[in-house]
Amino acid sequence: MEKYFFTGLIGLWLAVFSAAGLADSKAFKIEVVVFAQDQPTSEVLDQLESEIDWPRRLADLNNYPQVDPQYISLNGISAKLRRTAGYRPLLHVAWTQEVPADSIGTAVQLQNPSGSLNGFIRIQRGHYLYLIADMEYNPTGSLYYRLDEKRRIKLNEIHYLDHPKFGIIARVTPLS
Repeated sequence: MEKYFFTGLIGLWLAVFSAAGLADSKAFKIEVVVFAQDQPTSEVLDQLESEIDWPRRLADLNNYPQVDPQYISLNGISAKLRRTAGYRPLLHVAWTQEVPADSIGTAVQLQNPSGSLNGFIRIQRGHYLYLIADMEYNPTGSLYYRLDEKRRIKLNEIHYLDHPKFGIIARVTPLS
């Protein structure tokens, strides 16, 4: 009888904590615009090879549901970049992804069709929310420019990650 009691108790304990873990998982809409820019700089930024610090767990963007175009919020920014001299959009994507509480979400690899942009974006949830980006822009095929940043963000706000050769505009929105 005691054996069944402990087996039942362990099963109940696992069910409660598994359900709690699922309740702590939250879905987000992640939207990213990456663009090239030609800003003068005296810094030496050229790399001769890729230096992206690839995580062990990396997912293809196609593994996540893409956001319906009518719910994309950065279209105006992307259009303005296309019309402004010195800026050129390289990639505009939006997807939904679940990120468990107190963890770092799976890194999502982002590449543009020409292959001049490569890297990943991920979300970290804890006491604060962070956007982690490690992206490289390779406009010539021989030089790489890297933007590697971890930025504390607020939900529903537009965030700008800057590099003299390219930039990232991102917005993370919770899904109910």
